[in-house]
This record gives sequence, structure tokens and C-alpha cells, in this order.
Amino acid sequence: MNNETCIEELLNGINMGMIAIDHLVDKIENARLRDIVIHQRKAYGDLKEKIQRQFPQVDDKIKQKFMLESMIELKTMLTDDAKIAKMLTEGCNQAIMTVTHLLNKENNIDMKLRSCVNDFEEISEKYLEELKAFL
Repeated sequence: MNNETCIEELLNGINMGMIAIDHLVDKIENARLRDIVIHQRKAYGDLKEKIQRQFPQVDDKIKQKFMLESMIELKTMLTDDAKIAKMLTEGCNQAIMTVTHLLNKENNIDMKLRSCVNDFEEISEKYLEELKAFL
């Protein structure tokens, strides 16, 4: 896997998190949980901007957006904050597994890219811990 593919995978993970949050934030009743999710969305957005500045040559394609949005809407038709926290926790876990796999699989990743992947992992881990209180 080359750097461009790694960047695309990283952006896809960030985009999925941002899309999920965009669809869920208005359904959250607990103010503290809503604040956590809003901050998580901002952290992902800031990292996405950093990646796009550092690697402007990479196309930012959102993979499977419609499927993700449909799944989120279906899962949240009759839901509560605990179920939303669970969905977001599962998303964070998936993001951590994906980027850890990228880092373990690729030894020749550009150092700036490796730093961005580490940032994504740290953001996901931070918010994973904060979301646990709402499960």
C-alpha cells in the first residue's frame, strides 16, 4: 500500500466519523454527551484540514456515504443516548483498528502521514474513553 492509499483510508475513516456525528448530534438529549460529540467532530475536522494541507494531491472521496447515512438513520429511529453512545463507541473502535492495521502493515509510510494516523488514533481513543460513561 502506498502513501496515497493510506491517506485515502485515513480520510475515509475521518469522513465516516464526521458523517455519523452530523447525523446523530441532533438526536442526543444529554447536553454533556452532545458537547463531547461536537468536540469530537471538530477534532476530526481539524485533522482532515491538516491532512488536506499536507497532502493536497490526494482526492478526498467519501466511500459508501449513502449506505452509512441510511444505516445511521435506520439504527436511530427509536433510540436513546446510550444507543447513540454505543454506535459512536463502535465507530471509534473500528477507526482505531483500521489505523492500527495501517501502521502495523506499512513500514514505509511518510513521517507526516504517520503523524496524522497517530493523531487520528489518539482522537478516537480520547473520545472512546469519554463516550464509555454514556453506555
